[in-house]
Amino acid sequence: MKKVFGYVLSLLAALTFAGVIATTANAAGSSATATSGSGVSSSVVASSSSKKAVKKATKKATKKTVKKSKRVKLSKKYKKNARKVYIKKAMKGSKINFKNNKNKSVKKVSIKKAGKKTVKLTKKQAKKLNKGKKFKMTVTKKGYKTYTVTVSIKK
Repeated sequence: MKKVFGYVLSLLAALTFAGVIATTANAAGSSATATSGSGVSSSVVASSSSKKAVKKATKKATKKTVKKSKRVKLSKKYKKNARKVYIKKAMKGSKINFKNNKNKSVKKVSIKKAGKKTVKLTKKQAKKLNKGKKFKMTVTKKGYKTYTVTVSIKK
């Protein structure tokens, strides 16, 4: 969709540029293939339609932010070397990336059903996640801004 939209914008820009050249050539008195009336109307139409296209692009590019009350949280405190992470308020279709203190990805989980979710870790993943006193959960969802939740590890 973005590629198609980019092609449409580039076509409109080319038409606008061609209309401006035709208009300036006629105004200068040199011979041009386009008449002055048609050159002006094409440039006005192209420029107004490109402005509308740009406004639509900026509206689609902006993403919603998730309210703090609806963000992912832990339902139970995470204890050191625990192999289960209990999450609440998970949104359907979101993806959660668990990163350790050194920002290395440990596990990625996709949420298929909204609500509570228990994430099971292997021994290696739990060991990697426990490097440091905190770990991060980065949550991404289509149409929303990505946010990060920092979780402290209890002993």
